[in-house]
Amino acid sequence: MTRNESRFAVVVTGLALVGLGSLPAVSGFVQRFRKREARQEVLYEDADGKATVESQRAYSAKVPKTVILLSAAAGFTLSIAIALLSTNQKTSSLNDWLSTGAWGALLFQGITIASSRKSVQAFDLGIYSFLSSAVLSAILFVQGADASESLWDHNRTLFVLRAIELALAGTLAIASLSIPRRPDVFIDGEQVDRMFTGSALSRFTYAWPSKILDLAVKKRDLDLTDLNRPDHFCRAADTSADWKRRNYRHNLWLSVILAHKKAFSLQWGLTLCTAFLNFSPQWVILQLLRILENPEVGTSYGFGVWYWVFFLGVAMIAQSWVEAYVFWLSWSDLAIPIRAQLSALIFEKSMRKKDVKGAGKAKEKEKATEPGEPLVAGPTGEGAPSDAPPPEPAAEVEAEDEDDSDELKKGKQNTVNLIGVDAKRVSDFSTYQNMFPGSLFKLIVSLTFLTNLLGWKALLAGFSAMLAIMPVNIHFSKKYAAAQDKLMKVRDEKMGVVTEALQGIRQIKFSALEPEWENKIGSVRDRELGAVWKVFMADTALLACWVTSPILLSAISLAVYAALNGVLTPSVAFVSLGVFRGLEVTLSVIPELTTDLLDAWISIKRMQEYLDSPEVTVVSQDAEEVSFQNASIAWPSDEAIDEEDRFVLRNISVTFPKGELSVISGKTGTGKSLMLSAILGEVDVLEGTLFVPRAPSLADRHDDKANKDNWIIPSAIAYVAQIPWIENATIKENILFGLPFDEERYNKTIEVCALKKDLEMLTDGENTEIGQNGINLSGGQKWRITLARAIYSRAGILVLDDIFSAVDAHVGRHIFDKCLNGVLATGRTRILVTHHVALCEPKTKYLVELGDGGVLEAGSVDKLRAAGALDQIKRHEESPEEIEADESAATAVNSDDSVDGDGEQAEADANALKKVNSKTAARKFVEDEGREKGAVKKQIYYQYLVASGGWSYWTVALMVFVVVQALNIGRSWWLKIWTGDYDEQAAHSLISVSREQDFAYGTGMQQTSLHTMSAPSINSHNSLTYYLSIYVLLAFISSIIGTLKFLYIYIGSIRASRGLFRQLNFTILRAPIRWLDTVPVGRILNRFTSDFNIIDSQMANSISFGVNSFLNLLGVIVAGLFVSPYIVLLAGFLLFICLYYAIRYLEGARPVKRLESTTKSPVFEQFGSALSGVATIRGFDKSEGYIKRMYRKVDEYSMATWHLWLFNRWMGWRMSLVGSFFASFVAILILITPGIDSALAGFALAFALEFSNCVMWTIRLYANVELNMNAAERIVEYASLPTESLEGSSPPAAWPTDGCIEVNDLVVSYAPDLPPVLKGLTFSVNRNERIGVVGRTGAGKSSLTLALFRFLEARSGSIHIDGIDISTIKLHDLRSRLAIIPQDPVLFSGTVRSNLDPFNHQTDAELRESLERVHLISDSASTSGTATPAPEGSTTGAIQNKNTNIFKNLDSQISEGGLNLSQGQRQLLCLARAIVSRPRVMVLDEATSAVDMHTDALIQRSIREEFTDATLLVIAHRLSTIADFDRILVLSDGKVAEFGTPRELWEKDGGSGVFRGMCEESGEKEKLRDIVYGK
Repeated sequence: MTRNESRFAVVVTGLALVGLGSLPAVSGFVQRFRKREARQEVLYEDADGKATVESQRAYSAKVPKTVILLSAAAGFTLSIAIALLSTNQKTSSLNDWLSTGAWGALLFQGITIASSRKSVQAFDLGIYSFLSSAVLSAILFVQGADASESLWDHNRTLFVLRAIELALAGTLAIASLSIPRRPDVFIDGEQVDRMFTGSALSRFTYAWPSKILDLAVKKRDLDLTDLNRPDHFCRAADTSADWKRRNYRHNLWLSVILAHKKAFSLQWGLTLCTAFLNFSPQWVILQLLRILENPEVGTSYGFGVWYWVFFLGVAMIAQSWVEAYVFWLSWSDLAIPIRAQLSALIFEKSMRKKDVKGAGKAKEKEKATEPGEPLVAGPTGEGAPSDAPPPEPAAEVEAEDEDDSDELKKGKQNTVNLIGVDAKRVSDFSTYQNMFPGSLFKLIVSLTFLTNLLGWKALLAGFSAMLAIMPVNIHFSKKYAAAQDKLMKVRDEKMGVVTEALQGIRQIKFSALEPEWENKIGSVRDRELGAVWKVFMADTALLACWVTSPILLSAISLAVYAALNGVLTPSVAFVSLGVFRGLEVTLSVIPELTTDLLDAWISIKRMQEYLDSPEVTVVSQDAEEVSFQNASIAWPSDEAIDEEDRFVLRNISVTFPKGELSVISGKTGTGKSLMLSAILGEVDVLEGTLFVPRAPSLADRHDDKANKDNWIIPSAIAYVAQIPWIENATIKENILFGLPFDEERYNKTIEVCALKKDLEMLTDGENTEIGQNGINLSGGQKWRITLARAIYSRAGILVLDDIFSAVDAHVGRHIFDKCLNGVLATGRTRILVTHHVALCEPKTKYLVELGDGGVLEAGSVDKLRAAGALDQIKRHEESPEEIEADESAATAVNSDDSVDGDGEQAEADANALKKVNSKTAARKFVEDEGREKGAVKKQIYYQYLVASGGWSYWTVALMVFVVVQALNIGRSWWLKIWTGDYDEQAAHSLISVSREQDFAYGTGMQQTSLHTMSAPSINSHNSLTYYLSIYVLLAFISSIIGTLKFLYIYIGSIRASRGLFRQLNFTILRAPIRWLDTVPVGRILNRFTSDFNIIDSQMANSISFGVNSFLNLLGVIVAGLFVSPYIVLLAGFLLFICLYYAIRYLEGARPVKRLESTTKSPVFEQFGSALSGVATIRGFDKSEGYIKRMYRKVDEYSMATWHLWLFNRWMGWRMSLVGSFFASFVAILILITPGIDSALAGFALAFALEFSNCVMWTIRLYANVELNMNAAERIVEYASLPTESLEGSSPPAAWPTDGCIEVNDLVVSYAPDLPPVLKGLTFSVNRNERIGVVGRTGAGKSSLTLALFRFLEARSGSIHIDGIDISTIKLHDLRSRLAIIPQDPVLFSGTVRSNLDPFNHQTDAELRESLERVHLISDSASTSGTATPAPEGSTTGAIQNKNTNIFKNLDSQISEGGLNLSQGQRQLLCLARAIVSRPRVMVLDEATSAVDMHTDALIQRSIREEFTDATLLVIAHRLSTIADFDRILVLSDGKVAEFGTPRELWEKDGGSGVFRGMCEESGEKEKLRDIVYGK
């Protein structure tokens, strides 16, 4: 085929393609005439959202449409002119007329676009128009390329016209891409991301986030509201709906691939393109250099050379664009949608999944469970409520990708990790999996290239060297994996220890155990750093293999090639080096990708297992009343368990009367909670039938239209769990629970649930934000809020679990009368589990007693009374003494509408909440994380640098890095001498070393191209051995030092980690209690875990690679000096442009990275919280609302990630453009500068190709270092918090000897800016006196305790103990010499022994004696010895079968928080702990909440018997407790109201004193008088 024929073929093919591109325009044109629609002003709407009137008005495509029309018309006219002018050249003329045909087609397309009224249609036609214009431009270019020189010489007019025609085609192409796709669309009033809104040009050049970046520069920050909402491809709700619509039945991994098959196909297709495009710039340079190598003497360069310069720019732009687009596609169409989809599916599943309690081995459970116990017991020893929270705090545990969750706390944390770890792993892997086919494609392309260049023998020799290194690599990969695995386990252990310390921080501080806990945490930390070091060592070995293998590969291949051919030319040497480097990168990612594949595979299997697990099924039939017919029920299980291995309630036949109060009673562990769970449908029904009214669906309830007349829905259910479930929201939001606000009903609810006083105490009242799991509420408050939620609800059936255990008897009576039997409860079916049968008897209609795995008695109260069964049931419930104690317990201190006065906790927290407006206190989590603005402060860098080794360390580090850089340059330079020695002219093959450095920035092996540095010409032809040996020597030294530099940085990194952790650990344990109360545990935990994970594992690499890439950039600029000083000027100018982009990028990326951290936590929090309360949520039928809320949180997380990568692409693409301009400019400069030979030209271009890479890596790694420093910043912020006073003198060793207390005019407040809570308190206590402290809620009882332990420092006045002013001695000495039994007993995981005597000061005999003295071990029948079985996840090896007393063995395990003991046992163990330490001053914050009468009697007896030789201060909630004490201190409003013996106070002011008034109010006046007068 002749040249003319081939040109003609190209033109015809092009015309055919343009014709094809015009078909959509023809079809659109025909349709428009067929359907002549009247113009309608309808707002644009699609799956993403809907336009507003304003956005529709703002939309305009007039400018691009006008330009399209004008360009097409001008091009068409011009092409006719050109065709007419060139009629004398036949072929040319025919081609020109064909081009005119193409222009005609384009003009038609332009007219169709301009007349299109539909924005999306115009946009789509614009894409076709662009493709057609691009084809036409290529045709015109091919035509011009051949004729340009002759035209330039003979017909300048035609030359200019052709150039204009080409320019018009280009303009048309750009204009076609500039049509905006649609007006801005909104969803729920918020703007949707503009990727599918703007023009194709803005989409494919990542220009649409420019406005957000402008805003970031202006504000120096970004908030979540500044980011747009996700489009429907990424929205959790839409991805989830899409998944359900497809209804896949395959394995999860296959379903994920099928759901996103389009994106995966496109990703793989473009990856194949990159394999070829990666080598295109070198190929173009090869052509250029060949032209330069053989210059024709005396002639200037022809047009051909300039075309190659143009192609160089095009090749680089094409390569960068495709790479950038693959990268963006991987995140926008795969990672983010897949993560959102999986997160949504898992959360939806959690709302439907069976709430299985005892996961796993049934046989093991049997050992740990006494017969007749439910499989899992809750903290109070009662059958675990369906939503008992585990000891782990909900979601604040930042599930970082490093957290291998297998070893984490089983159960809930594992489930949270499905979203935190597993979904992220799978989505991340989907981003990078295209490297598998990509590596294969690149391998094929590069091997083909190398075989042509070197021949197969040399190539084989080189590869054999790599194969030799492979086993070493595999060995260290295994070591690395094992080290990482070990590290994960130690990290989980650290998290457990730190969590426990933070949860028990009050107890640690009361007992002055900070040094012991500091050592305990420190020892786990040392193990963690040991594991980190092992990881670093294995990493260094891997880096050594990584650094060495390409050096070996190239050295051996080149040596064999030189030996076989007797010559080594620069083209062979440098091209093969570049390709080897690219090949090495290709091969090096495979091992890492393989481990990622295995991780993702494990994760997707775990998710599949979860998604396939059994769901809650409807176990009941619809009926008017709640009833059981011969039903046998058991706690739900997701595996087949033999019936003898599970606790079953058998043959239950009961009917709860509609609209009445029914009571279920029975001893601990008889299955009362199980029965309630059955009503909620949260059980397995083994046989028989269960009837429960069927509630209407949420949609059918029309809550928004509810009013007084239709408020109650008879068949709806509300549930109050035994452990209250409260979410992170305001008190009001917790009570309303998504229902509309009815003021009258709401106020009545507050009143009957005894919440009025609580709300008055809180600054923000009902708007007080409650922390996670009700962290800032007392036990009683939490419980009453959950009760209020049920009372306010629309439910006709109230299911209430053990509601009186958490309140004083008096408040219990108020709730029973006003709430359970008040206006709001009449007509509702109330089913109540309680021990307090006597209290409930008067109003109870139906009574069920459980025992022996079934129903002992059931029937109406009247029938049972007549049959005499009622008295028997009451006797089962409480012994006569307990009944008496119960009655006297009605002697509550509080007035009728009071709270339960949960003492220290309530008061401390109320005050804590007063200080900070609680709205902001609770929202602070997100604020704190996002509040840091701008760059990380210099101070933080300085502190980190000092912590890692100071100036001397970093000076040496810098020198090592410079030496490595110099050695790499030296190697390239030596290679230049070697090849130059064979052939001075052979420098022509200095083909781009670009690939040589492609990945180098990530690994520190940059081969900076200084090989053509003006070297002294070596004329003597040395032997091959000489050159090779020096080359290998240089390679060997650079690989050793290159490896050691990493090791050196790792050493500093470990040093910094150790120092910073020590500081943080010390400070947090000694932080003021007030600060610890107002900061969520999870936030502090984040510092100890995820922030330190970054500092331990990532910081070192970020710093070393960052320094490296910066030095590479300097190397590139230095190399430029040897070519031309102009290049340096050009580099400077372009660097300035790069800097402009980099600054804008960092201004946006910084806040978005912070937002990504802060939007991640709420996802885990919401998930953890919902898992804790799943029974409550399902009981109220609120699953749908929670799923929607989760969608929103997942979307916010997606949006932060989306913008982070979007900004990254915005910068990357612009840097690539600058780089391609730079390479083209350098090529032009070479061509117009006289006297540059091909060697220098090759060198200059090799350097030019690297420019954008260097700049980009430097910026990216700087950003990395800065974002990692953000973790250091958060740690330093907490490590430099003020601590409690560490000053003071040491008291005498035996102090206090007597235990006399004198309080003089004491004034105390919770914070300097708050009013005092104790206002001039003065009283004194003599040796061994027993003092009762009473007063209404808020009188200052707990504040007195806090002042005694100096948690509150005195503003004025003093406290003296045995004559020593406590403010003058060291805090540690003070607290360690006093003892307190707090209201809420805190135990730590370990053994009975470690809890009684943490420092091993006592003998076993003494410890056993203390247990006997609190009646935990004795042979009497009254022993409270049966251990409550452990909740899932706690280890209770010591608990064997029925009635084995856990306390007989001091090595019996105590689980975290002591949750494998009942509340009473925990209380008694704390008492025993106090007895062991034999304090002279003892403070008892009396707790009555969940202790049964029997245990309470034991505690009182122990106190009276054991603390005869100690001064005792008891803060009382029941007057009967302290009525026989030596003296009673009555507080009122922070002052002493009365102080004297009980008898004095009884008779004071003729019987009208405050104490007497309290006794009168209590309703137990006679009983108390007998105690006071000792009758």
